[in-house]
Amino acid sequence: MTLRPEPATTAEIEFRDELLGKGWPDGHRVVELAGKVPGPGATTYAVQAQVSGALLGVWSAPGNCFIYPDFQFTRSGAIRQEVAELLAILPSEDDRGGWRRTFWLYSPHALLDDRTPAEIFMGDPTRVITVAREEFLSDPEATW
Repeated sequence: MTLRPEPATTAEIEFRDELLGKGWPDGHRVVELAGKVPGPGATTYAVQAQVSGALLGVWSAPGNCFIYPDFQFTRSGAIRQEVAELLAILPSEDDRGGWRRTFWLYSPHALLDDRTPAEIFMGDPTRVITVAREEFLSDPEATW
């Protein structure tokens, strides 16, 4: 028996479309931001960072490519070192398109004063990593 993902709700589709509208960079733009020389294999840099767990990519069906949420980059365009640590904590099973992790990152969180993890991460990545550890790696039975 093969389990299929639940169909997306209208709210999830609207949220995804809102996030797609943020204009996040694609692989070519990530190369430019990183100061690498663009060329025929330019997107390889972003894909390799994504495969290695250093960068979160989300699938954009309209663009037919992965795009990369902006919280992951410094002002100079470099990939933040702490991204890999955060991504190692966030559940990635059944999330090949990256949207489950992205929804968590861009949804208000009670432990972050109802601000989004992505928003907080840009100024205080350690705080977001701590919240992610608490939510995804702690033993839920430990509080009983």
